[in-house]
Amino acid sequence: MMLNNKLKAIKSVFREKQEYDIRTSMEAYKIWAESYDYEKDNLILHYDEIIVNKMLEGINLSGKTILDFGSGTGRNRNKLMKHIPGRIIGCDISPEMTSKLRSKFPEAETYLIRNEKLDFLQDKECDLIISTLVISHIENINTLTAEWNRVMKEYGDIIITDQHPEMFIKGGARTFKYDGNTYKVENFIHEINRIEEIFCKIGFRKLCLIEEIVDEKVKPFYIKKNALHIYERFQGVPFIYGLHLRR
Repeated sequence: MMLNNKLKAIKSVFREKQEYDIRTSMEAYKIWAESYDYEKDNLILHYDEIIVNKMLEGINLSGKTILDFGSGTGRNRNKLMKHIPGRIIGCDISPEMTSKLRSKFPEAETYLIRNEKLDFLQDKECDLIISTLVISHIENINTLTAEWNRVMKEYGDIIITDQHPEMFIKGGARTFKYDGNTYKVENFIHEINRIEEIFCKIGFRKLCLIEEIVDEKVKPFYIKKNALHIYERFQGVPFIYGLHLRR
């Protein structure tokens, strides 16, 4: 019986890999934008919300300028507004995701970007840069870190969250379903200690690192999606992290 279950799990994983339609982040979010705000029981989005709220607790953002890098459909906007900032600037590579953001928040200041360049910002303009579930979409993060360094004020903060590189290393993927198809978003692996090292060299220090692993507390998410075989495959593997840096 146990052998049969293992064989079923292996076949299921193989079948899932075969069924993936792999897209670049630009292509993927063009499709995903339509349903992104209606994701149910999404483990990553659920814990991303928890991590970001926890990290924002220790920052005084009253009257401050925030860059929401990879703002998407505006998922972070309401939680940021609670801190009464002076200005929230959103940017994203996806016109479709940005369009959804503007439909929900017509007053929002948003920009489309290419190659991580922030030409719409002056030097030392931002008090906080928040980037959630974005870094692994970027192949070369050197341009990104240079731009963030340029626009960041002294004593500014950076909050980064993303799917954990260990999950990608062990064969995990960022996927979504739309119109009966399963899509896999192209990702690049950036190990956390490497990200820390890069920012340390330009004057930032780590304040906090949060890592969540696949364990009993997240098992209900897999049960709801009829994916216990995936839970068993990744049990004990970290699936998301949050990193808080300060200059």
